This record gives sequence, C-alpha cells and structure tokens, in this order.
Amino acid sequence: MLKSSIAKRLLLAGAVGVMMSSPASAQLESALQAASASTRASAASQQRISDQDDAADSAIREYRAVLQQKDNIGLFVAQQEIFRESQFSEIASLKRQLGTVEQIKQGMSPMMLKMAAALEDSINEDLPFNLNERLARIEDVKKTLVNPDVSPAEQYRRVLNAFKIEVSYGQGIDSYEGAHPTKPGNVVNFIRFGRTSLVYVSKDEAELARYDLASKSWETLTGGDAIQMRQAIRIAKGEAAPGIVYAPVVVGN
Repeated sequence: MLKSSIAKRLLLAGAVGVMMSSPASAQLESALQAASASTRASAASQQRISDQDDAADSAIREYRAVLQQKDNIGLFVAQQEIFRESQFSEIASLKRQLGTVEQIKQGMSPMMLKMAAALEDSINEDLPFNLNERLARIEDVKKTLVNPDVSPAEQYRRVLNAFKIEVSYGQGIDSYEGAHPTKPGNVVNFIRFGRTSLVYVSKDEAELARYDLASKSWETLTGGDAIQMRQAIRIAKGEAAPGIVYAPVVVGN
C-alpha cells in the first residue's frame, strides 16, 4: 500500500513538472522569436537608412552637377552675348564705312578727272618726246574715267599708272626714231636726257638741234656735239657700255 502511494505521488510530481515546463519553453521560444524578429526589423531599418543615405548622396551629387551645368551654360550665354554685341558694333561700323565709301566714290570721280587734266597739261608743257604716245595714253585714261562699267578702283589704278610712267621719263636716257619736227617725211634720231634735254640728230649727223622749252622751238647745235650725241644714242640702245655723256642744256646767266 505504501509503495503504491509513493508511486502515485511520483507520477503526480512528474505530471506537474511537465505541466510547469511546457509554458516556460513556449515563453522562451516566443522570446527568441521576438528577439529574432526585432533583429531582422532592425537590420531592415538600417538597410533602409543606408539606402536613403545613398539616395540622398546621389541626389546631392546630381544637384551639384546640375548647378555646375547651369553655371557653365550661364558663362556660355554671357560669352555669346559679348560676341553678339561685338558683331552689332562691327555691323554698325561697316554701315558707317559703307556710307563713307559712297562719299569717297562721289569725291573720287572729279578728283581723278582733275588729275588726268593736270597730267595732260603737264605733257603739253613738257619736252615733246614721244608726244603722240603720251597724249594717247591720257585720252585712254579720260575714256576710262567716264565709262560707268569700269570700277572706281580700276579707274584710279589707270590714273596712277599714267603718273608713274610720266615720272619714269625723268630717269636715264632714251633714243628712238621719229619724224623730223620741221621737215615731214624725214626721219631723225631723238635722244632724251631724262627731262633735262631733248635733241634730234639727222641720219647723216649733219643736222643737230635741241628743244628749247622756254621758247617752244628747236635750236641748232654745232657739229662738235655730234660725237657726244652718237655715243649717247649707242648707250641708250644698249650698243655701248654705260658711260658719261654730256647733254646740251641752257645754262642760266
């Protein structure tokens, strides 16, 4: 009887222990699950924070890039504005110059006509060498000046060229054949010493004369000048080496 009672008490104690251990285990499991969930939630929260930080950094970098691009565009626009103002100034300057060009063109025509007339007068008052050729050149210049199809630049070039040719006559000596100035049909040799003296010599060297610019007439030279004139003709034509020759001139008192 006693053993049966003890066994019953032991079974009861075991049952009670089992009954007491089951809730504690459940609580412990629940606590562990809660801790695990909290850890996972904390990790998820940390990840979201990290993601948000990365997104914020990316947004900041993008914002700064946009600001830099805006500044660059602003500098480009300012530079283009400077170019535009410069072009406006250049256009205004060109318009003013065009107006000036028209004024110059209007003034050039009478100026060039005066230049041609002055050159023609100078030829008529000069020694009468190559007279037909020089007067024909002036006539050609005058025709060019009244031709509307010729540009003012070309007209001016023609006038200047005629002046340059006339200036060149004042240098060196020249010899050419031409009609006798007082005996048509006869051919003589003319010798020009720059613009200092003009002489003609007949083919037989029997007749020599110098043009007197003051009296507009020919003055006879002596036979002693024939040798000098012959040498001058040979030098002018390149038939003799350059040398010293004496030009017959009028010496003032």
